[in-house]
Amino acid sequence: MIDDLISILDVGARMGLITYDEAVVRAPHHDIQAFDIDALTADAARLRLTADRLHPTGTTGVAFGDVWSGRSGDAAGVALASATAGVDAAVAEIHGTATALDTAASTVVDVVGRYRQAMETVCGRTIAGTDVDTLQTAVAAGSVARDDVRAELIARIEYADAVGRTVTQALTAVVTAATGEAATSGGELVLAGGR
Repeated sequence: MIDDLISILDVGARMGLITYDEAVVRAPHHDIQAFDIDALTADAARLRLTADRLHPTGTTGVAFGDVWSGRSGDAAGVALASATAGVDAAVAEIHGTATALDTAASTVVDVVGRYRQAMETVCGRTIAGTDVDTLQTAVAAGSVARDDVRAELIARIEYADAVGRTVTQALTAVVTAATGEAATSGGELVLAGGR
């Protein structure tokens, strides 16, 4: 979507109405474009599957003492109870992480959906009531004021910047909540892809 905005800004730049730094305009959108929602969702599904496989859905109904008695049976029972408690704790932790990732993925889908809606507004092909493809002719003919076009292009740059920064902060918050760790850089937004 940012490419659509750049193409519109290029029209304004060619007309001599604005100048802009493409890298600066793109910067707030970098982490959003790099975020791998599919990988995050897949990670959550894999963790949930792992937890389900590790946690038996039912028991055989046979108590340990029924099949092995005596001192060695008691010792084995204690060892088994200890191992089972460790497995149960690990399964619970994996399940909790999967749930957190599910929630994070759902939130990210919502946030990115809102981002796309906002960017569709910014990337609209009509400027000052005129289609971008006929804008130069309309301005040259005087039917559209240069100042109006300039003001709208500047407003779009500012709005896109605000949207990009806000969504990047939202994604950072989601990642921080899901991982329980403070994200230390924008690059950590790509955690879903394991990069």
